[in-house]
Amino acid sequence: MMKMGNDLEINIADGIIPKMNKFNYAPLNVNDDLFKLFIHSSNYEEMLDEGREKYQVSILDVFKRTMTADDPRLELLSNDYFRLSQEDKYVQFISKVFELNEQEAYIDFSGTKNRIELINFIENKMRKLDKIDKLILINQVDVLNNDENDIYMINDLPILKVFIKGFLRETLWNSIVFRKYPLILVAGYDLSIHAIFKDNHDKTVYEKIANASNLYLR
Repeated sequence: MMKMGNDLEINIADGIIPKMNKFNYAPLNVNDDLFKLFIHSSNYEEMLDEGREKYQVSILDVFKRTMTADDPRLELLSNDYFRLSQEDKYVQFISKVFELNEQEAYIDFSGTKNRIELINFIENKMRKLDKIDKLILINQVDVLNNDENDIYMINDLPILKVFIKGFLRETLWNSIVFRKYPLILVAGYDLSIHAIFKDNHDKTVYEKIANASNLYLR
């Protein structure tokens, strides 16, 4: 800790770029259903299909209702200003969800089996991110370069925010799970993120958070 003028204290740790943590799980000891689904699904379509069959699947969206083919609002989805202007709503949502789940989330990178291909993809897409987000994402690439795990633990909100922005900008294709109040988020298109809930009670909890963030679960 160091002191600046006017007794302002600055923590040196604030200058350290956060990293994901390696997660070594013992499958036999995992007993919550959505986490099992998160771990064992071979791809995201399979995850969503099983979610629809056994649990509840909704879409987290900025629009309350599904649009028809002639809906004029469809033009907004190709408008970069509109898309970027909506991101704060999702960041607010994910921040509240992260706090609710005691600052713990897990991200899955099994969608791309070739690690070099995955890293190259992330590095090529970084140009779409803000500078501070690039710095954070570069640090995660360093983790991926030095490890072969598919699942990593996130304990830092800035990392989670970067991944959600990546979802919204269609530069990252991953799934994220929260365990205390079970929820899986899966990247989608056009500002839509799939959400899998264990039951209606958990969906109601997250629906309130979404609505408070000016988002909808439909």
